[in-house]
Amino acid sequence: MIHHFPLFAIANSLSNHDFHSFSLPFSRKIKEKIATAAEVYFLEDAWQLEDLTTDAAQFSHLQGIFSQAIETKAPAASDDCLLFPFSVNDERIVVALVTGVDRLLVKKVGHDWLQETRDTLQREFLTVKQAGVDLQTGLLNSAHLNTLFDTAAEGEHVGLVLVEIYPRVRTAMEAMQHVRHSAAVLKSFIGGHVPLYHIGQSVFAFSWQNCNEDPASRFGPLLVSFLKREQFKRIHVGYSQGQIGDGRQSETRRILDESWLALQAACTRGPFSFCTYRSLQNCQRHSLYTSSQSLLARISPCWQNLDQFALVQLHPAEATENIYDKIALDLAGSKKFKGHDNDVFILLPITASRKVVALVQKILLSIRRDRRIKSAVAAGIAIFPFGDFRKAELVLNCRKALLHGALMGEGMITVFDALSLNVSGDIFYGEGDIPRAVKDYRRGLLIQPHDVNLLNSLGVSYAMMNKHRLANDCFLKALTVKNDNFMSWYNLGLGRELQGNIAGAVESFEHACKCHTDNEQDTADVRAELPLQLGKLYCRTGRYQEALDILLPWYDKKNSVPGVGRALRYLGESFHGVGRDREATIWLQRAIRFDEFDANALSLLGEIYLENKEGDQISLKLCEKSVELNPMPPVFHLRLARAQVQCGFLEAARESLRRCLRDKATKGAAEFQMGLICWRQGQKLRARHWFSKTINHEATGSIWQKQADHYMTDLQTT
Repeated sequence: MIHHFPLFAIANSLSNHDFHSFSLPFSRKIKEKIATAAEVYFLEDAWQLEDLTTDAAQFSHLQGIFSQAIETKAPAASDDCLLFPFSVNDERIVVALVTGVDRLLVKKVGHDWLQETRDTLQREFLTVKQAGVDLQTGLLNSAHLNTLFDTAAEGEHVGLVLVEIYPRVRTAMEAMQHVRHSAAVLKSFIGGHVPLYHIGQSVFAFSWQNCNEDPASRFGPLLVSFLKREQFKRIHVGYSQGQIGDGRQSETRRILDESWLALQAACTRGPFSFCTYRSLQNCQRHSLYTSSQSLLARISPCWQNLDQFALVQLHPAEATENIYDKIALDLAGSKKFKGHDNDVFILLPITASRKVVALVQKILLSIRRDRRIKSAVAAGIAIFPFGDFRKAELVLNCRKALLHGALMGEGMITVFDALSLNVSGDIFYGEGDIPRAVKDYRRGLLIQPHDVNLLNSLGVSYAMMNKHRLANDCFLKALTVKNDNFMSWYNLGLGRELQGNIAGAVESFEHACKCHTDNEQDTADVRAELPLQLGKLYCRTGRYQEALDILLPWYDKKNSVPGVGRALRYLGESFHGVGRDREATIWLQRAIRFDEFDANALSLLGEIYLENKEGDQISLKLCEKSVELNPMPPVFHLRLARAQVQCGFLEAARESLRRCLRDKATKGAAEFQMGLICWRQGQKLRARHWFSKTINHEATGSIWQKQADHYMTDLQTT
């Protein structure tokens, strides 16, 4: 049963992050108290003063007063500045430096007034924080979201990410547990310095500043993949960005509306998907989405009687450049057509790639001779017949060839091939259109069935669609082509883990650790994640020393990276597994500070306290909390029952053991605890019955079998 109301208590202290998240309302409160104040800065270190002044003498003077305020925790005044030190809950000090204050006021204020003002401000700051925090998760709430970009400088590019992690639950309590777990995992992904919001209904938000769409298109799939690895069943991400201008409030509202629309689009694309608003906004102008009907109506009569030909799209880097009149066609039967944005399409009655490329080079050379044409002109070439492509698809194939060539630089001549389909598939994938990405990857494999990159890309796309069997088939095919391909082994490991094949996942990750390729820089992020994935599986399979051998160096190396805290619980479990409970306690305590909703860490820490006689009541509270957060694992109920027995709550322990008796993994230990309860209650016959069950069910030499045997001997002698 859940004993506590499932909401956080109202915040009664400030943290150093609050002075970043609420910097604008906090500054307003200070300016209301001190009417002549010009600027307010919240500082944690004296060296931050360097950014505020270039005068060495003034810096030295302010540094001395700042250090004194930190040391004495008392407000200070000097020249036109006031300094208010605020204590935060992690025993640090944040100093509010108020500049531009009337000098006469600074001279007249006394220590009592400064102290009273600081105390009043601290209470008002706390009230502001309480109004902006979600009691269900402890995150910032939707009311605070409306002020999201108020601190952004004018002209700055900002972006908003909305994340829906919708639960599969049966009760409101399970939904709350899901939301809290989601919040903890998201915090581990983005780090503590990025404000994270819970809007409600398992929808979260966080923002970027100084951003653009290109990182977002890479970030979205990374976030979705990360959350999928954390065993969430439905993840949707929407993103929009904009530039802060004069109409700050309307701009903020526009970004909110656009990111919400992108999120709704992502929800229609399957269980794991991502969408940027730009991909929706530009769907009619994007080269991969633009309709070709009007152009086809003009070209198709010319190729109707041709069994083989080439179509070329010439694309000037500047859309204003008119190159149509500069093109002279010498080859009989060739024709040119105007396209969008001054692009030109050329129909050539030849199919030999070398001849087509040579002819296009000649055309481009003639264009470059015209000095009025200043921009580079690229060419995309599509051949017919090619693969299973129809004539009507050649216009789009030319565009895909251009996108392929753009990766290599301006003014490239590119012939459409399997790699072009890989590039276009990656574009669809980056915009969250997974079905179209799959279509291009599959058609690329029809051309080059053994292309490892295409196989990996198709496999990852299938995994995002929850088609793990098809995904693993792709990775296995890639490994038959290149057995030392790092990404294939890594992706196969993830797929096997999600399917519950832990032994196969360990094998795959171990193979990935041995792979060394020329493009290790391209896989640097994944390689950095691999030790954590493998260490977690070592821990889950009882290979605790191997888990420590891989996780400890990884943690030391990544100590300052967001998300490193995900390893803390596994380090605690592994230290406990090798019998080093003192170190296990330290790591598990860190894990709980990192994620106070980590039921696994709470439960195991309670067991360690109980076994080492470090506080039965503390152990009981930890085990109760773990069951409240996650009532499903029988082992949590077993640990709770042991703590209840130790504290004398025998009937409560009997109730806790009911689920454990139905689970094969905990049955023997639960039977022993039932026997111990009966023994303590003086029911010797019942105790002998349960102890004999333990002896029969537990493996010879196990701790529970030994203890049951000891009690049976004691019962027989009495």
